[in-house]
Amino acid sequence: MARHWSRHCAASLSTPIVVNEFVFKPLNLPQHLAMLQSWFNQDYARFWGMQGMSLDALAQALAPSEHKLALIGEWQAKPLFMVELYDPAQDEVGEHYVVERLDCGMHLILAPLESKPVHGLSGQVMQAIAELILEKLAFKRMVVEPDQQNHKIHRLNSQIGIRYQKAIQLRSKAAFLGFCSAQSRQLAQKTSALLMPRTATQATQVTHATHANPCNPCNPCNPCNPCNRS
Repeated sequence: MARHWSRHCAASLSTPIVVNEFVFKPLNLPQHLAMLQSWFNQDYARFWGMQGMSLDALAQALAPSEHKLALIGEWQAKPLFMVELYDPAQDEVGEHYVVERLDCGMHLILAPLESKPVHGLSGQVMQAIAELILEKLAFKRMVVEPDQQNHKIHRLNSQIGIRYQKAIQLRSKAAFLGFCSAQSRQLAQKTSALLMPRTATQATQVTHATHANPCNPCNPCNPCNPCNRS
């Protein structure tokens, strides 16, 4: 299955892909490694378990293979996040459910905040990643396994249509096994639309926030970025 998964991704991801305001580019380790090391050393990135890793160890962990690859997501011409896509059949998570042929696992880390948080930005990132996986790459399901203690990501996952199936115990963490399909994503979008405010001013605010909850992790009241080590 690894070769099929790799072929499914390779052609589409060989060049940058634009989704909404975000540009997905293949990870360039020589260019991005030091930057990513600084991201992983942030407190909010502890769920990745890569704090304190040397550049060589980090390069080995992030190196592309037949069953995983990483992309840098740029926003306003600057790196904003890294998303790792992987074949669940070749990962520990595949031991906890029956992997289907067009499943795609996803891990996400956002860059540290450099200025005032942008309301709803993390939600927009998640929506763009779901669109990339389910529409641009035509996978049937996005698979996540966030740490049970990563409370900031659970609400965000729910908002974009990720549904947790069960709790699982991985070697490095207690996690939730979750899935997002085109159907669950559409249902989440419809639910958000039903809850939209009706005044013109409020509707504009919600549009800019991409239907994100007003207390999502990019809100100034909760400045720490979520790390979906899924």
